[in-house]
Amino acid sequence: MKSSVNYLSKVQPATISLIAFAYFVIAVTALYFLNPTYSLIRSFIGNYDLGTYEFLIASTFFSLGLGSLALVIGLYQGMAQSARSWIGLLLLGIWGVGMLMAGIFPANDGGSTVPHMTTVLLAGIFPVEVQATPETVFSFIHIIAILGSLFSLSLTAIVVSWRFKHEEKWRSIYRFSLILALVMIAASILLFQAIFLFIRTDWFSLSLNLLTFSNLLWLFLTATRLRFVVVKSVSK
Repeated sequence: MKSSVNYLSKVQPATISLIAFAYFVIAVTALYFLNPTYSLIRSFIGNYDLGTYEFLIASTFFSLGLGSLALVIGLYQGMAQSARSWIGLLLLGIWGVGMLMAGIFPANDGGSTVPHMTTVLLAGIFPVEVQATPETVFSFIHIIAILGSLFSLSLTAIVVSWRFKHEEKWRSIYRFSLILALVMIAASILLFQAIFLFIRTDWFSLSLNLLTFSNLLWLFLTATRLRFVVVKSVSK
């Protein structure tokens, strides 16, 4: 009985994480068909004020955030204390919270450079009148949350992936996971210099795409391993 309870307590965060990430893929795919102007990168860093599907777009951020927070719990339970990284779990939690914030506070289309009032839908549902000059306060929160979260997840991947080699259940994905983490760090450096140092700003789109998709691939890889290999070993 005790082993069954232990198994259930570990399978739930892993399952929630994987369901949330699967929902993200389904929602993003649906948005490409529903709204021709939608793109994942645009909703990440540009704006998600893209017509009548704002809540659906916001829900993609919520699914990443909730799935990542569930993954924090899953990794805590699914890694031995000697292999566990508290810094890695903290950074992953920061990414998750950042995604939730990005879903609540949308970036807006700059539009007029003259200060004006505009309606912003918080969480894609709740209309709020706010001044835009041309960006709104909510837009700055969205962009800062996105950038901070992307860098945080890159650091998470390095720290956590390095620990995978210390535990047999994770060792088989150690090399690929670490390669992904190094790609994420390289893309983060390129993005940083494009945004803040204005060196080769033409790299901005490339580095953002590379960073976004390598981040998502790392999350899916880790959640899949946790659910179908690590958790399964508990029941044996």
